[in-house]
Amino acid sequence: MKKCLLAAMLALTALPASADIFGLSVGATAGAAQLDFKDSKEYGFEYGVNASYQLNDFFSINAGVVQGSAEVDANLSTSKNDIDYTAFPVTFRGDIPLLIGSLYAKAGTNYYDVDIEQSGVKATDDGWAFTGGAGFVLTLLPLVDLSLGYEYRDMGEVKNNAVVVGVDISL
Repeated sequence: MKKCLLAAMLALTALPASADIFGLSVGATAGAAQLDFKDSKEYGFEYGVNASYQLNDFFSINAGVVQGSAEVDANLSTSKNDIDYTAFPVTFRGDIPLLIGSLYAKAGTNYYDVDIEQSGVKATDDGWAFTGGAGFVLTLLPLVDLSLGYEYRDMGEVKNNAVVVGVDISL
């Protein structure tokens, strides 16, 4: 029993070191998104998953997938524009370490696919555009981080401003 307990304690103390060696983390985000389409704004919901590779203590490369939707008022009509989107952001992130976490800013590009439907008529837009964001990371354990951030995504005619909460686990 003592040997098992000793082995478990040694394994747990080695985990933070292995997280620094591999530099990989995976996470999930969810939050409120404000979509701006043809001078009309409305709130919706978005969620996503992401992965990061830590280059050093300050910089990382991030990639993921985000999905969301909202119903935005249509100009000159009583119907709404039903907007569904999927985006694949790839960003370069810089962190400023703090005592219990860090502040971050990120910028990059995203491939987007936006579906807009109004009164049964569906239009699709896709392409590459700018994405960026900033936020705060709270380190709970050496391997688990909670984050609160702002993300901006340009998706052609649709602009997205989101406030998201996330959880990341270092590998």
